Amino acid sequence: MSLNSSKVLTHKALHENAIVAGCLESLEQGRQFLKSINDEQYCYLASPHVTSSIGEHFRHLLDVFYSIYRRTDFIDYNLRRRGHALETSRAAALVTIVELTQWLQVFTDESLDTPISVLAEVSLSHAQTCEMESTLGRELTFASLHATHHFAMAKVVVSLLNVKVAGRFGYAPATVTYFREQ
Repeated sequence: MSLNSSKVLTHKALHENAIVAGCLESLEQGRQFLKSINDEQYCYLASPHVTSSIGEHFRHLLDVFYSIYRRTDFIDYNLRRRGHALETSRAAALVTIVELTQWLQVFTDESLDTPISVLAEVSLSHAQTCEMESTLGRELTFASLHATHHFAMAKVVVSLLNVKVAGRFGYAPATVTYFREQ
């Protein structure tokens, strides 16, 4: 199925591994959302309700994936690309989503089990970075689920602009499962 498809892809159509399929599904959901809004909406600041634009939210969620993508011996979630073109260019975000989608295709079950060190700031009151052990699969799962939170914030912004989005956009997978079972 082409990346230009307007249909949100199912995990079976995306990749055999459920973690990668979930990441691909999240990125596709983000791509579809970005195609449904315009550049002005992408940069709109809905202050005081939301302090970051949709572009800033997308820059951040893509930075989480990018931290995993650019890893060497460790993943450093403290490195952010604040002020990057992703914050103001919907087109740049769409290109990045395509690049990340292509990158994710190479992962296998075995590669997702690769141990990796993770660095992350853990304190609001002072600079304190902790190093912890994880796996690539766990960190990709985190990136996908973290994207959902930012999708929800983007949904709030467009709702303030009276723009409708796909029904499940911004919902966590567990929440959607709950709805299906009702």
